[in-house]
Amino acid sequence: MHFRDFDSRKLPRNHKEFLWLDAASRTGGGVWRLPLLYVTGKADGPTLVVIAGVHGDEYEGPEAIPHVFQQVEPETLSGTLLMMPVCNMPAYEAGTRSSPIDGLNLARVLPGNVEGSITQVIGYWVTEKLMMVSDFFIDLHSGGVALNIPTQINYFHTDDEIGKRSYAGARAFGAPVLVGSRDPSKAVYGCSFRTTWDRHIPALFTEGPGGGRTRLEDVACYADGVLNVAKWLGMMPGEPKPRPLTHHLVGDGKPGGSYSATVAGYFRREVETLDYVTVGQRLGVVQDFGGQVLQDLIATREGFVTMLHAVPCVNVGDALVSLTPGTRY
Repeated sequence: MHFRDFDSRKLPRNHKEFLWLDAASRTGGGVWRLPLLYVTGKADGPTLVVIAGVHGDEYEGPEAIPHVFQQVEPETLSGTLLMMPVCNMPAYEAGTRSSPIDGLNLARVLPGNVEGSITQVIGYWVTEKLMMVSDFFIDLHSGGVALNIPTQINYFHTDDEIGKRSYAGARAFGAPVLVGSRDPSKAVYGCSFRTTWDRHIPALFTEGPGGGRTRLEDVACYADGVLNVAKWLGMMPGEPKPRPLTHHLVGDGKPGGSYSATVAGYFRREVETLDYVTVGQRLGVVQDFGGQVLQDLIATREGFVTMLHAVPCVNVGDALVSLTPGTRY
């Protein structure tokens, strides 16, 4: 089936299926296809949409979604569960963050363009056929190969109804680190978080350690989190069982939270994720192969370490460290 012909509203009720959706043709013949797992309940209810594999080097989501699929049965579901474990198939096949076909980052092109390149086309169909039919949306990300990020769930930290539902869903999801965005309208344009906010759709996204591999605890956290949200939405029986919260972090928009490489070299970190740092503390250095410091990273504000560049080899402009204010529980 081609993506254009997929209509979640016409799916048979009380049904469970794994199917492929055609997105665009391949140069050497055949088509780029994306996997879709769906479960329609015996009873009516909300539509929960979960995607993963937006970046081709992030594997927690693609592993967690089949776990969810195996545990949800139509007879005990109210509503519709739509899940796409790999959105960016060209990048996934190459094991890269962005597509090797057009060089684009799927998390920077939403809502896409049906007449554009492969990444833009995928972005268009994901937005139109999945995001826009959702009552609640979850995008499962992690740090990929290059970044180390604490296992977290990100939500809209706003006082309106969308923010309240996003926060409640995040608490139900139950990752150990909760991260709020005070102004989602300033999120990077083209990512699902910004795109859902612009369309008034309550949404969440995860991050995790990445490293080009998976940890059992992160996959379990993601899978349990999706099931928890489904229970919170009233789609499944039972109550959510979130993991204990260790940190609640909310960006304040003040400068000094992000540090990037101004030179190429070897990044040697001097902090770990979720360390609390103070003004003047050294976060790490970029050095040459003789050990001479080329760039000294000194904290200009307090906060918890929420991102570290995991690969020592860095180039100019690479994100190295991020700090976010918050509370430790």
